[in-house]
Amino acid sequence: FVSSAVVLPAQFLTNIRKIVLSDGSEVEQRFADGGTNDLMGIIPLVARGTKNIISVYIFNQNPPITNFTDSYADIYKVANATSLDNPDFDEQFQTWVSYLNPRFTCLFGFFNTYKINQANIMNHVFHDPNIDRLKELMIKYNSLFKAGEPLIATLKDLKVIENPFWGVKGGKTIDLTLMYFNMPKKFSESIPEDALPPAEAGKSQVDKDGRFTDEELREVPELDVDGVNQIKYTNSQVNMMGYLGSWMIHHSWDGLKGHDGKDVFDGFGKIFSKRE
Repeated sequence: FVSSAVVLPAQFLTNIRKIVLSDGSEVEQRFADGGTNDLMGIIPLVARGTKNIISVYIFNQNPPITNFTDSYADIYKVANATSLDNPDFDEQFQTWVSYLNPRFTCLFGFFNTYKINQANIMNHVFHDPNIDRLKELMIKYNSLFKAGEPLIATLKDLKVIENPFWGVKGGKTIDLTLMYFNMPKKFSESIPEDALPPAEAGKSQVDKDGRFTDEELREVPELDVDGVNQIKYTNSQVNMMGYLGSWMIHHSWDGLKGHDGKDVFDGFGKIFSKRE
């Protein structure tokens, strides 16, 4: 494209732009936030045939049940099963999955309770008729959370189904590593006391869920991203987000074990050492 013509009413009302091509002809394009359609960029990678995909996200956001500012600790309190043998597993799973963003669960053919019909109805790319892989993810995340570890897990050998809308060809399998940006207890408890604001009398700097008790840092990493809130983050909040992200990668490089001592995540070291 050599230039674009922007009509002011279109900019605010329809997002339609006139695009002037190199041959002098014009076409109209409608621009929109891609997050309403493909939130994490997973589908284009599946379409390319990428074997190992890593997605970093806070996977909750299913209003009115939950939103970005809720923590995984809030989910764990109402759905903490770590085994299919738990007699309440099915009920807890229904609660757990209701907290997840339908823009994520739709990849598995589950469109959740908050319908985004215009955005995610065409996004089914993984064969999971009984949503067993989402159940697997719940078990892995709950085990890691109980152990105070970061929530990083790989769903191995996900079967890809044909999706003509996205140009996805079926028949292959991929490994999808999902990195849920939460506050692991092992991270928060590793921060030196003198690096945190002093706690109120009679309180600890870190609560039982691993979250900071300081009001400013307690919101990390579930910072509110709506509107002007994005320009209100403090240096302490931004820096803590950076420290947390670096720690999660470094800490899990050689793998993670769950609350029972069993391997849950093989580690980023193995992922990046693979060669197709």
